[in-house]
Amino acid sequence: MESILKLLNREKPPRQFPLSDFDRISHELKPCDVILVEGRSRVSDIIRWLTNSPWTHAALYIGRIYDIEDEALREHVSTIYDGEPGDRLVLESLLGYGTIVRDLGAYEKEHLRLCRPS
Repeated sequence: MESILKLLNREKPPRQFPLSDFDRISHELKPCDVILVEGRSRVSDIIRWLTNSPWTHAALYIGRIYDIEDEALREHVSTIYDGEPGDRLVLESLLGYGTIVRDLGAYEKEHLRLCRPS
């Protein structure tokens, strides 16, 4: 099973010139925004083919740890994320890893779109 996950998660290299402006998107982000990602993995190719959409992955922007208003949630995120408290964080599910919290910077070289619930 592990070898299948490894095969499906193998990524192509990022584009030499990103199609989106990461700095601008980062500046515009607010907690609860959804970030759409054009994935580069083999499983992303399958999703793209099935959905006829370039957006194969989504992550929920939760902000910095100190931006989280609910004390219990802030404490929980602090226990599962071991980076800096000032890191901008996203919540996402990844094949083979489950649901994780990680730094937004992981998407710096990716093709992204921002979705904001109204």
